[in-house]
Amino acid sequence: MKKFLLISFGMFTIVACNNDDFNCICTTEFAMITILVVDSLDNPVDSLNVNIEDGFGREIKPIYKQLQFVPGRYVVIDDSYVNYLSNNPMLIRFSAADSIGRSAQALIYVNTDDCYCHVNKIAGADKITLK
Repeated sequence: MKKFLLISFGMFTIVACNNDDFNCICTTEFAMITILVVDSLDNPVDSLNVNIEDGFGREIKPIYKQLQFVPGRYVVIDDSYVNYLSNNPMLIRFSAADSIGRSAQALIYVNTDDCYCHVNKIAGADKITLK
């Protein structure tokens, strides 16, 4: 009986390891796609009015608007949107404006992995300049 239980447990473990979901192990990190906004002198700019939307015009609101202690660095999209994304590229429009009328825009393509663990940046600007 003891031998039967041991063999049964071993077979169950082998069958469980062949499950496709077993390959989906997510890390605990919280990924964010960010962009740096600078002025014409290449100085980071804080306290901007930011608008982020997908290609269909739906508003994106990441958990953090701007990274604290990193001047001029704004969050475009973060892991709170992994279930909103797919493997196919999604267009994100990022626009920022200051109080004196300068503005900047960027188009960024993002997706997620097969396991819906983290957001990935496919293409787009890392830095934009207010003009």
